[in-house]
Amino acid sequence: MCPDHITVAFALSVTLLCTAARVECASQCRAPSLMFTGDVLLAGQAERLIEKEGPGVLFSAVRGALRGADLTVGNLECALATGGQAAEKKHTFRADPRTAAALAEAGFDLMTLANNHAADYGPEALLETGATLVKFGILPVGAGADAEEARRWAVVEVGSPPVRVALLAFSNMLPASFYASRERPGTNPARPSAIADDVAAAREQADVVVVLFHWGTELSSSPSDVQRRLAAVAADAGADLVVGHHPHVLQGLGMRDRTLIAYSLGNFLFPSAAGTRRTMILRYSPAVGSGAAPDGRARAEVIPCVIEGFRPRPASEGERTEILKRLAILSGPLGAAVHVEDGTVVVLSDESRHGDGRTAPTRGVVGNGPHSGAGRLDPLTSATASPRIFPSGN
Repeated sequence: MCPDHITVAFALSVTLLCTAARVECASQCRAPSLMFTGDVLLAGQAERLIEKEGPGVLFSAVRGALRGADLTVGNLECALATGGQAAEKKHTFRADPRTAAALAEAGFDLMTLANNHAADYGPEALLETGATLVKFGILPVGAGADAEEARRWAVVEVGSPPVRVALLAFSNMLPASFYASRERPGTNPARPSAIADDVAAAREQADVVVVLFHWGTELSSSPSDVQRRLAAVAADAGADLVVGHHPHVLQGLGMRDRTLIAYSLGNFLFPSAAGTRRTMILRYSPAVGSGAAPDGRARAEVIPCVIEGFRPRPASEGERTEILKRLAILSGPLGAAVHVEDGTVVVLSDESRHGDGRTAPTRGVVGNGPHSGAGRLDPLTSATASPRIFPSGN
């Protein structure tokens, strides 16, 4: 019988079964695994529960899954600050910086701030948010003290021998006043020319390139034309994986050439009801490294989850079936042939982008374009490995 998580193979039209042999290989070969979640909101109910029961309670039901990856990534939907002035918008979110302990406890290594809430309480609160994450051993991407800093990406070493993963983050959401400028802290805007240039540059620095987008229409289960165009820009520039946030509901999985596109992972730690309760964790295993699959194909797994109130938990058997069938329907028009067989979805990339087995450049520190920095951050150790993260800097 398959494990609780669901093996997803992203193929144009290939379906496999979850076999004991694959499970055995996953435990022995140690292919790098990258984990991605949907929107995380530490303000409001989450903050109050932390005050009452401690930081470990928020993700307790899914902690094992989150810490079972070499690198775990989420989207932080609030400022972590003690001060600041609320922006003039309908929803503004701010949590005490101490709530970041819940992210570290759960095993998050990197959070994107390229969204429409990280700057809810102004530029100083945004900078405090980034500094707070670093203090807790979590690397922020997609925002910074100015446009240059906001545009920088991270390169993370995972696995042994190490595989280098570049992670870039862009926001395509209003208000435009949240975007960083030469003089103003803010988020990294999703300008197509910058996306193409930065992904291509990151491609030269890393074995695997992941692009994180904040985009789309709230509560829409289908990606917009803008989402598809931006995904195409990233894919054509060399991205291996594109991961989206913001719609608060699951959207389908797509393929463009050999690039896997998860248009929206939905909510994760977020007050949810009805359709927004269905969510998932995406685990991606790139086709590089000594533990890569012998067929040279990248693989992904979907771990179906359900949000109870505002906290995620693993889906029950019936809920898994419902979520996977829904995901298969949503993915049909998007270029990924997703099939559900015996409770398991399996999809494979058509072939590896790096089937020639090339290795990453031997650099001590990598960053954005010509910039380089010194030092490194060592996030809290996960259950399987401790990633080495190289932030860029002047």
